[in-house]
Amino acid sequence: MGYTGSKKRRAREYAGLVWILPALALLCVFCLYPTITAFTRSFTDWEGGTAFGFVGFENYSSVFADRLFFKSLLNVVILTAVGMVLGNFASVTLAELLYNLRSKMATVYRFLFVLPAMIPGIIVLLLWQKLIFTGSSAGVANTILGLFGQKPIEWFASNKTYVVFIAIFLYGFPWMGGTSFLIYLAGLNGIDASVIEASRLDGVGALRRIFVIDLPLIKGQLKYFLVMGVIGGLQNYTMQYAITNGGPGEVINNMESGTMVPGFYIYQLICGSSRTGAFGYACAMGVVMFLIILVITVLNNTLLKTEGD
Repeated sequence: MGYTGSKKRRAREYAGLVWILPALALLCVFCLYPTITAFTRSFTDWEGGTAFGFVGFENYSSVFADRLFFKSLLNVVILTAVGMVLGNFASVTLAELLYNLRSKMATVYRFLFVLPAMIPGIIVLLLWQKLIFTGSSAGVANTILGLFGQKPIEWFASNKTYVVFIAIFLYGFPWMGGTSFLIYLAGLNGIDASVIEASRLDGVGALRRIFVIDLPLIKGQLKYFLVMGVIGGLQNYTMQYAITNGGPGEVINNMESGTMVPGFYIYQLICGSSRTGAFGYACAMGVVMFLIILVITVLNNTLLKTEGD
């Protein structure tokens, strides 16, 4: 009987493996193979074709001597840090408001705040560019400034880098739409009601409760968004691709550097650069970014240990 049960269990395991194999094959072809190829080609003068020559660590030496790369790295760190602070603060605030809302409308509010996630991000970005941050005096932002007697600002089209950065930071205001607040809200709803009741009996106010009870107990969610925010932020270049083109700012390597980020720099190398061995150089830059993201992720997981880690 024991042998028969063991045989059936192995048969189920093999059947499960068969179902997994197609997904595993697709993962290897479209994820692992490109990653391994990028690493191996980073040691070559590859230009996108089938011919390439081995150049050792020459590409990596060039990356660490590249002013534009370090400028783009500084830009993406600033954009990621500010974006994570604003986005997570707004999401946690909204989650706390809905958590403490004792109304039948709470479900409706949750639905309304999720609606923006259904609109493609590029559409929202272009709407902000054309309606809110347009350089025209009829734009929403310039209309508000006009009420205070201020002249219209070009915003995304400005030749002042700090103005473009301000526009990027303000994009998406009030930064509450989407599904992130639902994850925080789920974490808050998972807090034992007895803990909340005990805090009330002890005279803990709502604001203090957020810092001494709520935030520590949703540390897992905070860790998740911190890790994913860093990974997504360091890789993102949607704004540069759709609007700023890396500018304004000093021209380095025939590219504007004001809002340049590593992801867009790699894209430009592959799609529009006349540099010899551009593909190999882009691969080396991608490997460097991978290592930076890996180190930050490991540090996050080490410093922000949660229960069950």
